[in-house]
Amino acid sequence: MRSVQVHRYGPAEDVLTLVEDTPVPEPAPDEILVAAHATSVNPVDCSARAGYGRNIFSTLWGGLPLILGRDVSGVVVAVGRDVEAFAPGDEVYAAPHIGCYAEYVTVKAAHAARKPGNLSHLEAASLPFVALTAITALRDHVGLGPHDCAGRRVVVPRAAGGVGSFAIQLLKAWGASVTAICSTRNVELVTRLGADIVVDYRRQDFSRALSDYDVALDTIGKPSDFEAMDGKRYNEGSPDDFDEQLLSVLKTHADAAYVTICSPKMVLTDRYGLEEGLRRAEEIYARRREAQRALGRRYYWSFFNPDGGALAEVAALVEAGRVQPVIDRVFPLEEMAAAHLYCESGRAQGKIVIDIAASRA
Repeated sequence: MRSVQVHRYGPAEDVLTLVEDTPVPEPAPDEILVAAHATSVNPVDCSARAGYGRNIFSTLWGGLPLILGRDVSGVVVAVGRDVEAFAPGDEVYAAPHIGCYAEYVTVKAAHAARKPGNLSHLEAASLPFVALTAITALRDHVGLGPHDCAGRRVVVPRAAGGVGSFAIQLLKAWGASVTAICSTRNVELVTRLGADIVVDYRRQDFSRALSDYDVALDTIGKPSDFEAMDGKRYNEGSPDDFDEQLLSVLKTHADAAYVTICSPKMVLTDRYGLEEGLRRAEEIYARRREAQRALGRRYYWSFFNPDGGALAEVAALVEAGRVQPVIDRVFPLEEMAAAHLYCESGRAQGKIVIDIAASRA
């Protein structure tokens, strides 16, 4: 099969390589083998390609070369001996941790779900990773869901990105009141997705305009957390940290919750090594958590978690018309480097999708 691999860390145009003769993986007893029709590019893929998180990712996935990619939509062609939920010919979508920049992908059966029947594979491939990132943060950590969101006020920054655009729709489907923070050019999009209030951060200081929120879903994090990726000084106490601005709009002593998908854990393990980096991360997390507890708030770092059951719930929302994919641009597999460069430009509204089936044909 063909795949796009990373043999060394670096810029997209230098290190993303199309390999024509990659062996097709064999499914383990609890896995399915999927003929991929489409995948997507997430910002974390671009960061991992550049070396971000290498000490953690190499422990989880092994060393180079890597086949990146965390979304797949396609057709099951083989199943492991213990798999009963799927059969060859089933159309599925999933978000495994890695391996989706390829024509065939193995996925744990428990991490896959049937593709929404009203979506194409290109559309379906835009959803799994961002959906599970949002659900892990909002449901598994904060405890939100379809039965307890009525009246809850939630603020979502970077609302036109992949996670933000999905989170708006999910929260509205659950009955929450959603305030979206975005740039001027994205106001129309996030309004169309259902945001009740839209703040254009280029024209208004949201930390002055907003107050008394129940939940903040931080998709940006601390600028200083990511400066370290570029070799700049890691400044733990920077006064211009975005998370402090976002925390300022939450209620105090009312069980408000802040959850971020952008913790400094990867940066710290890159800088100090796995053991020391994790130790420092735990210290920072405990300190921030205790500071918010003193204000009567909950504080969480959230990380993506594969979950086929959650994807089945997402499929039901899609088929009911409650959630729709938001796709900015589609690239063929051969243009993965261009897709990464576009992702890194920060201009995408929603997701960047890779059409693998067209490349195969």
